Amino acid sequence: MEKNKQWKIKEENKLFSCKLFDVIEYDSYLPSKDIHNNFIALHMTDWVNVFALTKEGEVIMVKQHRMGKNLVTLEVPAGIIEIGENPAVSALRELEEETGYTTDNLILLKKINVNPAIQNNNAYFYLALDCYQSKEQDLDPTEEVEMILMDQKEIFACRKNELILNSVSLLAILLAKDYLVEKGL
Repeated sequence: MEKNKQWKIKEENKLFSCKLFDVIEYDSYLPSKDIHNNFIALHMTDWVNVFALTKEGEVIMVKQHRMGKNLVTLEVPAGIIEIGENPAVSALRELEEETGYTTDNLILLKKINVNPAIQNNNAYFYLALDCYQSKEQDLDPTEEVEMILMDQKEIFACRKNELILNSVSLLAILLAKDYLVEKGL
């Protein structure tokens, strides 16, 4: 895209800040049309999503109550990347904290921009193969997570039903399925 067709940020103001995100307002200018506009963006921490399979081939999923929609969802283990933490280390940490499982075989499937229209963060999608239980769950005080082992066929059929309603978990499942099919696993 030509430089004059890109918005230029003239001023940045933090409107709100909390543990999970900052709300930023950008006073911006578009040279190609000679116009100004204010945009709002959420500055958020990057996060990881882990599609995990046990040595027996079962999918490790978690159920938890999500306040944004006020419902219980079935998801892949996931969480935020701590400041300065390597995404792979974060993936293993979140998997172990939420499920008690770990692996020696972690594969990065994809790094994406979550929603670049309004967010600045990335999501990392990992496949964890040959997972084994290493300890008990170690949840944060605000977490209540139920770990569930499920059949791969049931999880991979989720595009055709309402089993998985979390978009990020659905993407993790589809990326993992593509990888597993491609590699003949």
